[in-house]
Amino acid sequence: MDTVIRRTRGSFAAGPMECRDALGRTDEIRTACRPLWVACIAILGRQAAYRQYIAREMTMNPACKLAFIIALFLVCSPGHAHFSLDINIRTVHVVHTAKGLEVYLRLPTPLFLADFVDLAENAYGGDIPDPAPFTYNRIEDGELLHYMDLDAIRQMPFHFASFAARGQVFAVDGEPLKAEIVDVGLHPVLEQPPFASLEEARRAMEEDVFPYDYSEVHAGATVTDLLIRYPHDGPVDTYTFHSTFYPGLEGQSDTANLILDHFPGNARLYSVTGLLNEPVTIRNSEWSAVFLFIRQGIVHILEGLDHVLFILCLTLGATGLVGLLWRVTGFTLGHTATLVLGFLGHVPGGAWFIPAVETVIALTIIYAASMILVSSRYGADSVTSHAVTAGIGLVHGLGFSFVLHELLSRDSPHLLKSLVSFNVGVEIGQVLIVVAVWILLLILARFGSAVLTPARWMVALPCMAVASYWAVERVLLLGDTLAL
Repeated sequence: MDTVIRRTRGSFAAGPMECRDALGRTDEIRTACRPLWVACIAILGRQAAYRQYIAREMTMNPACKLAFIIALFLVCSPGHAHFSLDINIRTVHVVHTAKGLEVYLRLPTPLFLADFVDLAENAYGGDIPDPAPFTYNRIEDGELLHYMDLDAIRQMPFHFASFAARGQVFAVDGEPLKAEIVDVGLHPVLEQPPFASLEEARRAMEEDVFPYDYSEVHAGATVTDLLIRYPHDGPVDTYTFHSTFYPGLEGQSDTANLILDHFPGNARLYSVTGLLNEPVTIRNSEWSAVFLFIRQGIVHILEGLDHVLFILCLTLGATGLVGLLWRVTGFTLGHTATLVLGFLGHVPGGAWFIPAVETVIALTIIYAASMILVSSRYGADSVTSHAVTAGIGLVHGLGFSFVLHELLSRDSPHLLKSLVSFNVGVEIGQVLIVVAVWILLLILARFGSAVLTPARWMVALPCMAVASYWAVERVLLLGDTLAL
């Protein structure tokens, strides 16, 4: 399991996108490492607690049988009398909203339950822990084992969650925010769903509180997922996070805490080791969001080949500077309107809509390229042409809004500034393309139409070919979508 943990931590350090790509293979890694899991379980001497896992894994995976046999020959050590940390990673996704924070949290169950164990004398002699909330104890082969009370957790999931939530403290200006528990889940370590990305965390919270067929499960072999809302009067840019738990578990000081702050446009990772008893400060600012969304707008249009080809053809088809300015203005007004409307959801929501828009965008490139070929004969800078360009801007704005949905949600903080900033970034990227192409045209114009006209055609024809390929490809995708 140590190999898996190292790969997980390394992926996070690479950044959110790399993290999502690498950790999307969590199921494959978990399957490959099942024999190692069983061997580790046997070596740790907790065979009784993991009897269900071992029996099932040896039946389903022959490699597990060999690993178990080897482990028994290697060592047979006594079990721990108290809770144990069999997995030692806490993952926290912090989502910023217009009215506070939304937190997706996964932590080892012993990390909070052990904090509620009382010591009491009993018939076995000495100090023996009484059951923690939502657990029960059993002596097996002289070994005290802690099991989760699954029936009680299913009946009172939010009460169970409250024990975990009370130790997670998010504060603004030194004032703790009130926690509102939204959802909870309990998972055996071997069955835990992926939780590396925000999308995976959200999918994990869609499951039932304990969607497994185990009759009992050892407390140390589980993780607990929480979705907690922390309301605030407005957006939270800077906050602190710490835990009040001190469970007294072996290895607790080595707990790896991965805090992913999903501030709009700028998800960042904070890695901290230990129990998080000392507050960790997360700082953001609304102006940093402004600059980040400007950058995202520039990057999107420069990396979006279909938008680049359209603006390239749009510029090449202009017969003069005035006509070019009218074209760019019409396109800007069009895509600004639909970017906002599309992002706010005032467009069709069917699965067919996105491939339909992408198909039309490909057709607009073919139209703009064809206008290069006829511009010298039919006056491509007419009022009608400008109106058509503005209409085309409406289509491209919808394409921009699809991308913006991946960066921003409608309940994100500083929504208006983020929207405006992204659009400004798109305009900056657009102007960069137009200026670069226009300067090149001015240079070619010095050599006369004998050079300029063929140069325009040499750009227009490949653009038409590429866009035609995209159009066919996207029409087929649209057909498949409509057939579902």
